[in-house]
Amino acid sequence: AATTALYYVTLKMARGQEGQLIPAFFHSFKQNLKQATALWVGYLAVGILLVLDLVCRQISSVFAGAMFFTSVVLLACWALFITMLFPLVARCDNTIGALFKMGIAMALRNVMPVLAALMVTVAFFAVGVFVFWPVLLVAPGLASYCNAFLFNRIFDKYGMTLE
Repeated sequence: AATTALYYVTLKMARGQEGQLIPAFFHSFKQNLKQATALWVGYLAVGILLVLDLVCRQISSVFAGAMFFTSVVLLACWALFITMLFPLVARCDNTIGALFKMGIAMALRNVMPVLAALMVTVAFFAVGVFVFWPVLLVAPGLASYCNAFLFNRIFDKYGMTLE
């Protein structure tokens, strides 16, 4: 829910529509708490299963090549879908099932911008972990602000506007 609220604020900031940031953040947090938490728990469970599958494939040598590649592709798709999910929840008011389907469809139709957003996020956190740890304090905000410009372009193609 906090990631959804962060994207709600940064999507508005990227459009130049920001008002009071803290009240907007908490408004979005309260509004999207149930949906974002349910989607996050589901995606987290799937992510854990995919990582465990990847680890098991690495340990065992049975069908190692093809199954390992399949596990990596599924994990990459999961990362793309989850990258698209939270900005979508921040932008749309829909059912959990519809948001899930919309997130997958939009991620697949906009692979390059979503992949770019994923790389921006990974880059900020990698700099924080491997180069200069204080970057980790601002990495979520900076990454979501940079990604907001990409996501606004995607949402504009579908006629989605912020309230």
